[in-house]
Amino acid sequence: MKDSGIADAAAELVTSAEAPQLPWSKWQVEDVPVGPGPEQYMHTLTNSSSNGNEPVKGPAMVLMPGYGAGSGFFFRNLDGLARVFNLFAVDWLGTGLSGRPPFTAQDRPATEDFFLESLNTWRKEQGLDSFILVGHSLGGYLAASYALRHPEQVQHLVLVGPAGIPTKPEGWESRFATDSWSLRSQLFKLAAHAWGSGITPFSLIRALGPWGPGLVGKYVTGRFSMHGMPLEPAESSTFRDYFYHIAAARGSGEYALRHILAPGAWAHAPLQERLAELKVPVTFIYGEHDWMQPAAGQALADKLDQIRPRKVASDHRVEIVPDSGHFVFLEQPQAFNAALLRSMESYLPHGLAAEAAAQEEQALRANITSCVFDQNTTPVEGGTFAATQSSQVTKWF
Repeated sequence: MKDSGIADAAAELVTSAEAPQLPWSKWQVEDVPVGPGPEQYMHTLTNSSSNGNEPVKGPAMVLMPGYGAGSGFFFRNLDGLARVFNLFAVDWLGTGLSGRPPFTAQDRPATEDFFLESLNTWRKEQGLDSFILVGHSLGGYLAASYALRHPEQVQHLVLVGPAGIPTKPEGWESRFATDSWSLRSQLFKLAAHAWGSGITPFSLIRALGPWGPGLVGKYVTGRFSMHGMPLEPAESSTFRDYFYHIAAARGSGEYALRHILAPGAWAHAPLQERLAELKVPVTFIYGEHDWMQPAAGQALADKLDQIRPRKVASDHRVEIVPDSGHFVFLEQPQAFNAALLRSMESYLPHGLAAEAAAQEEQALRANITSCVFDQNTTPVEGGTFAATQSSQVTKWF
């Protein structure tokens, strides 16, 4: 059952808009029940062979989006990955097009339970014993928490621009909150109060009413033209509608933010400390300009190298994709797919990862060539794949 009013219309609009966004022809769209209530379901896209697709040779892979996002954010990646993996793109409970039950958690453990146990129920409903778990941003933090809680179910953990890795520096707030009056200090105090009170960016979008779509439109136009391959006009139009309607839907999972992260996006329980107990292989993928600090991921990978042996070749590997930011998979989709495919080589039949990655590289080169000859398009960086095994840092040159 969907929300009433605007959320009901939003769900209908966005679900109908998913088909032209997805290049693969036979996607199965399902709202998987994860509890007894009418809003206890998780919106799922899958390339299931039961939907008429050819069986794939790779294992199950589950893509989980970040804060305020949805599975539709992966629309540029699904085609390439679906040729290899039994692929699932899933909205966390309370977000995207999933159900929006009341969010009642009042602390971090209860907040993590809200997301992790619903994902575990989803897994059981899908009949998955284990899978490759890919999480972006706050979804990366939650994916890491899931792997810590249920290591037997996670074949490999992939953290894409994950939130919550570094520990907050001592006295960080003092740079903004001073005893003397200043505009900067007052703005910081106001923002910190709003954060602690559970006011979210989406609260503002809902409060703006008919002006909300315009604000989201300006954000999408500006944010997704900063790096890499900007959205095409047709993509941008549909994406703006999609983003607005999942942002304007009734608040639920968005209220988790303050229980997981403090102002400045510093985690209350940093992964830098918690992942020392991780029992599964882990790979990090960042955009070169990701504000989530690729250096923090590298520092964590180095720490893991010191305390445990690598389980597979790509364990503790850090992938850096140039000319991309926090949404690396949207800004450089082929480069992201190729990096992910090569990192999963240990789980695929011999040669399959290299073949699929080469196809992604070929598509990347075609896009770059198109940019060079299209005077209305800004050329983007890209090229061939190279790995520095000594540091386990992989870059595109």
